[in-house]
Amino acid sequence: MPRTPSSSQHAANVLGALSLAVADRMNTAVEAIATLGPSAPAALAAMHEFLDGGSVTQLSSVLGLTHSGTVRLVDRLVVEGLVERVAAQDGRAVSLVLTQYGRSTAERILRAREKSLASALSALSPDEIDNLAAVLDTMLTTVTHARAEERSARTNDRPQPWLCRLCDFAACGRSEGNCPVDNVVTENR
Repeated sequence: MPRTPSSSQHAANVLGALSLAVADRMNTAVEAIATLGPSAPAALAAMHEFLDGGSVTQLSSVLGLTHSGTVRLVDRLVVEGLVERVAAQDGRAVSLVLTQYGRSTAERILRAREKSLASALSALSPDEIDNLAAVLDTMLTTVTHARAEERSARTNDRPQPWLCRLCDFAACGRSEGNCPVDNVVTENR
């Protein structure tokens, strides 16, 4: 006799399929702009939104890559004219700075991301989008808490990329205190 899934099982399964479909579509859109591997769009978007002038170590943390993997990625971004290495004032550190071309590429990445995500919402009414946004905020808060607990318990030594690595900070409401990820991180400090 066929097993009948519970509503929770069905919702979890649909969420998994939808998550993959949306992520695949978004990644395809942004990787078509920065064709230097799957981490390049996130690196450029992160530098555009919050990490311009940051270090390789900071970028490594954001992307969840090893230091050596991040150095190789930065090398490719420099060769393509997207990023420059600039000596810090103390002469010891090196800052990563977007070039004008890198900045415009990051803006194109963020627009492609927004367009691909908006298309996933296109079948919903404005009220349904508002309801979904509230549910997604709750779910993202829960997932962020779980990630924070994993980090503090060190149950996983693999670096975890930041959830915000491809975010549009203007859209998330971070500056108004509405970003669920930032709110969890702030409360755990």
